[in-house]
Amino acid sequence: MFDCRAPYNPGAYASLVKEERSASSRTVYATVFFAGAGASAGYLACGSSSGALSVWNLDDALGRARAADASGDDDAAVLPRVIVDAHDGAVYSVVSYEPDAGDADSRLLCTAGEDGVTNLYRVADLVSAACDASGSTGGVEGDRGRRADVRPVASFTNPQESRGRGALGPVPETTALAADATRGILFAAGGDGVTYGWDVTEGKKSPAFALKGHADALHCVASRGSCNQAVTGSEDGTARIFDVKSGKCTQVIDVWRAKGLGVGESGVGVGGGAWVGCVGLDKAENWAALGCGGRCVTMWSFAAGACASRSKTEMAPQTIKLTGEHVTAAGAEPAVYRWKLSGQLVSRQPCTPSSVFSLDMQNRGLTAVGGTGATVDLFSELGTRVCTLTCP
Repeated sequence: MFDCRAPYNPGAYASLVKEERSASSRTVYATVFFAGAGASAGYLACGSSSGALSVWNLDDALGRARAADASGDDDAAVLPRVIVDAHDGAVYSVVSYEPDAGDADSRLLCTAGEDGVTNLYRVADLVSAACDASGSTGGVEGDRGRRADVRPVASFTNPQESRGRGALGPVPETTALAADATRGILFAAGGDGVTYGWDVTEGKKSPAFALKGHADALHCVASRGSCNQAVTGSEDGTARIFDVKSGKCTQVIDVWRAKGLGVGESGVGVGGGAWVGCVGLDKAENWAALGCGGRCVTMWSFAAGACASRSKTEMAPQTIKLTGEHVTAAGAEPAVYRWKLSGQLVSRQPCTPSSVFSLDMQNRGLTAVGGTGATVDLFSELGTRVCTLTCP
């Protein structure tokens, strides 16, 4: 029987309930592979709904997964080596910023999310923290990982809207990031429908420019650095191509109807409610793949200035990548799809997350797939699931 006279701490109990509730619904929104200094192993960083940035050493994580398989321990969780409390609220995007491939100290990992703040972390600091943690017992089942006090070298906050009588609106969230390291620019897609451009080189606290034109919140942004352009996708059902130098929209794309709109048209409502949730460019930046809430993937040719094909999907795509001759996408179902550029389906690979929000590909052939359930699947180049990581 419960003794009401016993010491009782309502605050501690409330914190415990919130933590358990958060853990049961934790989601991985962002995954990115990055390299350490010199010939060191590759790393994987993930941003989740808890506001944490989790980092794994890939060789170490794969080794622990193989050891668990050999011992027959199917319930062993491969936890990160180091965890950084990056944001107040969910982390929606994590991107790698490498201005100089020969200078390891200049490499950055950029994070952004629900609080509207973009943080820039030095890769060397994260790698150092992960190496310090490798000698501890962190990463085994029952341990929530070693938390490290890694501070960002710079931070940017989205501007607030000015309202009547000196009032300010809330800080708009950042839903996606994209880097143009050649020009030293970081694009931040905002919940207010504006893409903010941050000058990483100068580190100013106000954006260098703002790309406006969408009628609703942004879901994605990609940098087409070869032409100094940015491609954005929005809840308003359109994708837009912006000329960064002039700040003007040069093309409005109705992704759902797979046709282009004239520059002078507003594009409001033309998507029929089918939002544009993800965008990916190929390495040569000749093609863009656009995932639509109307359950399709549209291929856009920059050379032709038109949609080349449209592939139907079972559920709405939420993340997409272009590599070589293939388009890889995933969304609101536990599967990863791969198509040819022509739209022909190549494969459908089941995955652990019931809804996928992020995928990234490594030049060594690994693919990371993150989403609901605080899990990240690692797949080999042949499509075999290598292991499953857990974000605490």
